Amino acid sequence: MKTRGIPVYSILCILTWILPFLSVQLWGQTDSRLPGKIISSQILCLDGDDWRLATDPGNVGRAEQWWQQPREDAKKVKVPGVIQDTFPDYRGVVWYWKDLTVPRNPHPDGRYLIRVWEIDYLAEIWVNGKSIGSHAGAQEPFTLDATEAIQPGQVNQIAVRLLHPTDGPIDGIVFGQVPHGCATFSKVGGIMDSVELLMTPAVHVEDLYARPDWKTGKIQIQAQVRNFNRSDSKVQIQFAVSPANSGDTLDIQGRSEALPAGQSILKAELTVPNFRLWQLNDPYLYRVTAQLTVNDTSVDALSTRCGFRDFRFEDGFFRLNGKRIFLKNSHHGASAPVWGLIPYDPDLLRRDLLNMKTMNFNTVRFIARMPQRYLLDLADEIGLMVYEESYAAWQFWDSPKMPQLFDQTLSAMIRRDRNHPSVVIWGLLNETGDGNIFRHAALSLPLIRSLDDNRLVILGSGRFDCLGNFLNG
Repeated sequence: MKTRGIPVYSILCILTWILPFLSVQLWGQTDSRLPGKIISSQILCLDGDDWRLATDPGNVGRAEQWWQQPREDAKKVKVPGVIQDTFPDYRGVVWYWKDLTVPRNPHPDGRYLIRVWEIDYLAEIWVNGKSIGSHAGAQEPFTLDATEAIQPGQVNQIAVRLLHPTDGPIDGIVFGQVPHGCATFSKVGGIMDSVELLMTPAVHVEDLYARPDWKTGKIQIQAQVRNFNRSDSKVQIQFAVSPANSGDTLDIQGRSEALPAGQSILKAELTVPNFRLWQLNDPYLYRVTAQLTVNDTSVDALSTRCGFRDFRFEDGFFRLNGKRIFLKNSHHGASAPVWGLIPYDPDLLRRDLLNMKTMNFNTVRFIARMPQRYLLDLADEIGLMVYEESYAAWQFWDSPKMPQLFDQTLSAMIRRDRNHPSVVIWGLLNETGDGNIFRHAALSLPLIRSLDDNRLVILGSGRFDCLGNFLNG
């Protein structure tokens, strides 16, 4: 059936895609005018090719207040991206700028939060000339509160000073002394994943951890919540679980809480009747959601996918869900032959995982780098197990700050990816022999177990190629 030459199913597909966005905009415009309506949090993606980038080889930008306006020689660039796409072989300090018109926050006492999913390595951020904070650490998502700096309804300017370390010290930071990508293959940095502006209530769900039990069908849930108010706030918290591919609620639990100012951890337990296991040929996924309602009108929610599965080494064999399994594993650097860590088409990397699955591999090891988020999503969906490592795993020099930076990087990997059922192994080191880093990694099991208690941990990959400076500084 066609309408004026256009298939009806095409029209329905277009409407299915666009209506959720229209509904979000309508909520945001009408809720503040109609009492009793529910106002949802909103996320504005700031990705695109309208950012500007300039180098600061003399490291003078902070002293000269480059955050006030873009440099005349700044070049138009795309975010996410790497500095070296625009300035080949450049390492050091750069500045990014972006202009955007920010809608009015519909939530009473609502917050504007800027979330950055990945940088390399140190970022300081200004909004309209006001500093909102900084973050040091590659591949670590972070969020900064921009509420006091944002000007709703006007054009706002974001400025980012970013340091991609060099072999010589800048701001006391040296490339080899911070967790970094393999120096043998690539030296690239920048804003390397999405940047988002969140408009949330004054009480916001920051993180959600779901731990399914493959024997009982129960899911232990832990929600990290932040109250930006200066005093207690009464909220209704609701936890729910459904199949990831449908909206059928399988279990739901709700209660009221009086949350103090600052961070709180809320826990719950849900039960899935007749649950299905996540398996290589049937990678069944569930979705867990935590929803906060503040003042009976403002809603903030966070959801994550998870799966019921167990992976362990027991009685001389690897076992998945209690059954012996022979690992057929391939390495991957989470990079493409062309365009490296951020290919022009993400399917260039997705195709690698699909090819592995087609060739009967059942495991992929992402070596010395956390994979892109969409690769883990795909591994969950196709039933491909993952052995994951962080930047601290390889060619990381010893220094007085090594223990702190190692723990920070390892913790960031676990927090970001611990809900993925495909991730079955945390790897700590690659080709690293005895030394201070090796011994510190060997003592990190209590830290790992405090964050995730159900995955296999492998201390080292074997082989000891990294000698000299890469071992002990």
